[in-house]
Amino acid sequence: MSLHTLARTKRQEDDTNKMTTNPVIETINPSELPIPPEGAFRIIHACNKENSDAHQLGRLLERDPVLTIEILRIANSAYFGFSGKITTVSRAVAVIGQRTLRHIVLCVAMRDALKPGQLPALSVETFWTNALRRAVCARALATETGLDVDTSFTVGLLQDFGLLVLFYLNPHRIAEWPGLAELAPDDRYAMERQLFDTTHDQVGQQLAESWNLPQELSLAMGFHHRHPTYEIEESSATYCHIAQCADWMSAVFSCTDKRHSLGNCHALLEKHFDLPRSETDRLLSQTNEQLTEAAQAFGFDIGEQVSYAAVIRQANMRLLEENQNIQEMNWQLENVLKERDRVAAELKQELDLAREVQRSLLPMDNADQLKVFGINLSAKAVSGDFYDFLKLHNGKVAFCIADVSGKGMHAALLMAKTSSLFHCLGKSLHDPAKLLTMINREIVETSIHGMFITMAAGVIDPETSEVMLCNAGHLPVLRMRQSQPVGEYPALSPPLGIMPETMFRNETFNLKEDSLYLYTDGLLEAKVTAQERQGKERLLTLFGKYANKQPVERLQFIVADLRQQSEEIEDDMTLLLIEGTM
Repeated sequence: MSLHTLARTKRQEDDTNKMTTNPVIETINPSELPIPPEGAFRIIHACNKENSDAHQLGRLLERDPVLTIEILRIANSAYFGFSGKITTVSRAVAVIGQRTLRHIVLCVAMRDALKPGQLPALSVETFWTNALRRAVCARALATETGLDVDTSFTVGLLQDFGLLVLFYLNPHRIAEWPGLAELAPDDRYAMERQLFDTTHDQVGQQLAESWNLPQELSLAMGFHHRHPTYEIEESSATYCHIAQCADWMSAVFSCTDKRHSLGNCHALLEKHFDLPRSETDRLLSQTNEQLTEAAQAFGFDIGEQVSYAAVIRQANMRLLEENQNIQEMNWQLENVLKERDRVAAELKQELDLAREVQRSLLPMDNADQLKVFGINLSAKAVSGDFYDFLKLHNGKVAFCIADVSGKGMHAALLMAKTSSLFHCLGKSLHDPAKLLTMINREIVETSIHGMFITMAAGVIDPETSEVMLCNAGHLPVLRMRQSQPVGEYPALSPPLGIMPETMFRNETFNLKEDSLYLYTDGLLEAKVTAQERQGKERLLTLFGKYANKQPVERLQFIVADLRQQSEEIEDDMTLLLIEGTM
């Protein structure tokens, strides 16, 4: 997994995990940390005293010839632009002032605190180039907003010094530096926690406090990524914002995802300093020139830098590539959708044909004369339920109702086969038990493993109302006299398609003037409420409710009543009604 990916996955966790202490921080021994020269600290602390004067500071500087030369060189550089040549330490102190002197000395001290030779495998030049760019950006923001430019410059230069210390303490992680350097600030911050179990801002704040640096510097180093957990002065909070914005301004030039950095940069500068996009762009376009001058002033070798115009071209090129990728994806999606629509149209045509085939399998005989009536509602395009009846050559009527396990096309195909077997074999086999024996053998030989059919089949003599019935695993057949149940005929044999040699048994009775109801489980499982199903008792009540209706109307009213209770049919509903002699 790449650094970019790891950082993205960690970032949200880090944004909400704003700790003020860290176990890793507490284990760091100050003596293990890189320390700026002692002479620099004496000057910095002397500058913090209100009663210090230029002569005292000059004498302190003269004790350190190397630092004296650096101060004179920097004070005379084009970056600070003081008028006239400054040739003495006392004049340098008088011209630049104690506050500016303090910041120059601090910047030089931090630059020299960790030499390249102490981390030979790490590109310290890259680190200081990015740090100096943050300092330049922070100074430019201070100029626009009226803050102290020297403090802002120092904040920008030192805010990520803790990262250099983390590598100093963890040299086995130095190989990760090139990847970290190319990340945007939020991604880099998340990755630091992944690598070190702490972050540069926490280490930086500890360093600043141990070195007794000014409070505005300590707070800016500690809280430019996270919010302080205690109240701080408004001016200190503003320096924290300066550091945060400078970080993103620098990232526009250094990170790989320039569009992301540029977008955050515009948003943050508008949020904290009310700077419009055009003003932010102007500041960014001036960065390289100011960076070159600052590098010359502080003795940094930064090499050739990419211009802001090149950054914009690169960001626009990436945007163009992303747009092209999106257009290509849209084109592919359109083709997929067209193909989906084509397949869907073909499938609909096939389903319509299958539905027509199923309808053709339903009985077309005169139901009124045969006293057998049926209705079928499918939960899907095709049904796994079916009923059938046909007049035999001896005047009797064969009938059946069946429910294939499962739903959809497989169930529909098995239903069609079973229906055809019943209709074909039933013309010559007038004994329901023998008929189901034959159908069962055929189904067992060719059925898909695990599928079976429950079936109730019978023969009725319309003249005498004598019924011969065989129930193979189906729901009990109900006998009603008007609105009252007077009997039921449960399954005496297992369903079809399970065992090749199964004994099927008939029951014989006289229906007289009663009604016989054969139904599938879709009627029992129809929803009454979100939590309740129809059930057998409610179904009996429903049969009785419409007992005085004519047979065809009765079936229609029963089904309409069930559908009114539930908008969606979850299972196929099939109902067969057989009337005795009237």
